[in-house]
Order: sequence, then C-alpha cells, then structure tokens
Amino acid sequence: MKPILLFPLLATASLIGASATSIVCKQCHPTIYGEYYDSAHRKASVFNDPVHSAWWKLMPKSKQGYTCAKCHSPSDKEALKKGVLTENGIQKEEPISCVYCHTIDYVQQNDTANINITTGKTREFFTAEASKKGSGIAHFQTHTSWFGLNRSVENSPYHKINYDNENYYNGNVCMGCHAQSDNGHGFDIVMLDALIDKKDKETCISCHMPQVPGTKVTLKETKTHAYHGIAGIHNMTEALGKYIDFNVSKRADGFDITIINHANHALFGQAYREGVLKVTLKRDGKETALPPAVFTRIFGKEGKETLPWEATQTLKDSLIYGKKRLHYPVRLQKGDTLTLVLGVRRVSQAGLKALHLQNHSELSRFKPLKYETYRF
Repeated sequence: MKPILLFPLLATASLIGASATSIVCKQCHPTIYGEYYDSAHRKASVFNDPVHSAWWKLMPKSKQGYTCAKCHSPSDKEALKKGVLTENGIQKEEPISCVYCHTIDYVQQNDTANINITTGKTREFFTAEASKKGSGIAHFQTHTSWFGLNRSVENSPYHKINYDNENYYNGNVCMGCHAQSDNGHGFDIVMLDALIDKKDKETCISCHMPQVPGTKVTLKETKTHAYHGIAGIHNMTEALGKYIDFNVSKRADGFDITIINHANHALFGQAYREGVLKVTLKRDGKETALPPAVFTRIFGKEGKETLPWEATQTLKDSLIYGKKRLHYPVRLQKGDTLTLVLGVRRVSQAGLKALHLQNHSELSRFKPLKYETYRF
C-alpha cells in the first residue's frame, strides 16, 4: 500500500467532486484516461469519426431524429432522449464516457437491438478484479502506522467500487452495443451475437482490453491495468493476432491454408470491413505474391448490392468463422519459403466510394493482425 499525504488528496477530491465528466477520472487514472482519449469510444460521435459521420449523412432521417446515440453518444442526454444532435463538448470529448460504461448494470436483450440499462449512479462504478469478486462495494479507507506518522489509503475517495457485477467479468457488458442491430427491414447489419458463456475461454474484455504494463491508479501502484484504448481496428491491432492460428498442409495439386479463429465471433463482419490474407512465395531467391484472399460481407436487396440500411439479404459472406480453408494450386518444393500476413482494412475501397470517403484513404490502410513464415 503506497503511503501518501492525506490532505492534498482530499482537497483534490473536493475540487473535482462537483464534476461528472471523464476528465475527472484523469486525476487518479492518467494512463487509463490517456488510452481512453485515443480510443474508438472517445471518437465514436459524428464529430469525431468520419465513418460514422458519413453513415449519418447518407441515412434516411426519421421523426425520431438522431437514432444512433444509443451506442455512439449515450452520454449526450439530449441526443439520447430527444434525438437532438449538436456539436457540443460531450460529443467531442466523451460521447461514450467513463461514467457511462462503468455504470452499465445489465444488457436487455431485444429482437432488433440490445439496450444497456445503467444504474444512473455517478459515484458508484462497476469494475472487474478477480481477487475481489464477491467482495461487494468498496468504500474509501485510510490507514495509519508508526503512531500516525505514515498514512495510506485504500479504494477511491471520489467514488465507490462495485466488484460484483458478473457482466464485467464475462464481457457481456459490451453486448448492449456490440451485438445485433437490425435495420428497418429486420436485417442484422452488425452480426456480432457473441454473448459469452462458461465454455468460452476468451471474452470481449480479455481480447480487446488485455492487461498491459502500468499502474491503473495513482493511489496504489499496480503492475498492469486493463487497456482502455480498445485493442482492435484502431489500436494494438497486432495484439489480436494471438487469437488466430495458421495451418499449412501440402497437397498433390498445391497446398491448403487453414485460418483458425479462436474468437467467439466471426472476423471482419462489420459493414464495409475487409480482411485480407497476403501470401508470398519465395523460391530460388525470387518472391512471388500469390492472389490475396479477401474476407467480407456484402449486403443486398433484390439481388443487387446496396447500402446497409436498405439491405434485406446477404449477397456474399466470406468471413472467417471458426475455421477457413483456402486452396492454392501451387506445388511447394524443397527450399520454398511461404509468408502469410492476415490483416484488415477498416473500410474497403468499395466502402470508401459508397460512403463518399475517397479523401480518407487512411481508412483503407492495411493493418496486419498475424504474421507467419513456413520453410519447406
């Protein structure tokens, strides 16, 4: 337990006590706040994310106004309850705030889209820590030693900590937004129905919020903390490669590559997302790029490709579910070197065109997930 002076701490707590914005969290969680600020959660609004902005501009508008707030800016109460979208501090700085995520009590499962049910509390937050699971709500405590000369604290002087919400341990807290979302035709355009059960070895949190070096709080040093930048398409993309395996097998007429997906959801299922496997064969000092494999899902209506909100069917589904086997009609020889790189593009070239984002070529940059080299 780290000795500290008590009166500056209490003064700080008093100073920030009137605020409920995420920047308050920076006082005690500077590393986590820095990660959050660079995350997809902080950048989820129309005003921070060019992809979401493009979707909203193209989508047909309804009397309900801005209907994306449930997941993209739930911290903006005007947007959430009234469908009123304005460029304000919440939309820019914390559309999905620290308080919002840490007060999700449970996820209400609906046929068309799930709903997060929050506690409404601002000073009692859920978290997951295996050693404290079942310990209930932790309150701020002070301890003294050496006849009062040393003082130390435990837990937070600003908020209570609730360690008992199972959804924060099994990852289902994420599934209010990262699950199905039907368009107006009852067609699911998200397709991440990945509710965790006891047989799953990994969860949304263990994969996308892995433990990384650095203390989670300044009041008590820890060796690691859960990464709040959200590992994935935006940050720490290669960290997800550990959940993907390759297998190469020689055949009489060439070779097969099997991609094994250990996640509990299909890879690259989001609209206009595109996974790509690049295969390079090196023989006698010469490198040859074999045709890449592309993994995507294309929406349609009446047999023709269409925008997601108009879709009623899937025209193409080449996603990676549990396993994906690919055949290459090239016979491998002794001395050959085969290099595999599986990566992802946030938005495909076709998606850039459909969303009028041709000036945002960075959105289509290839980001590697997994490398592997085989020598024969």
